[in-house]
Amino acid sequence: MGRITEALRANLREIVESDARTLREMDSELKAAREIAGPPQLKQSDSVKALLGAGSFEHQTVKTLRGLCKENGITGVSKLKKAGLASVLKKKGVEAPPRSVESFSKKELVALVKQLLGI
Repeated sequence: MGRITEALRANLREIVESDARTLREMDSELKAAREIAGPPQLKQSDSVKALLGAGSFEHQTVKTLRGLCKENGITGVSKLKKAGLASVLKKKGVEAPPRSVESFSKKELVALVKQLLGI
């Protein structure tokens, strides 16, 4: 048992050392690439709202909608459900906030980052 254990430990040490070397090489290549390319430049022409898309009350939580009602002085909404809250806010002319970043799918987030970086 002792020989097998030592052989396995030796193999694991070799793997760890080779992985560490590879990671150090990749890190140095990334640093060199960053120095050449410089920091990423974000497009200044796009506003946050334009990137996140038009706001929608349907993508908001009930708690957020009630908060919007409170901020805009709309009363009598404590018993309303989401659809009712959205309807009242629309009637009062309140602009819907953009979707939260957490609600985006991975694909949408990748597209958003590419748009920001101008890729």
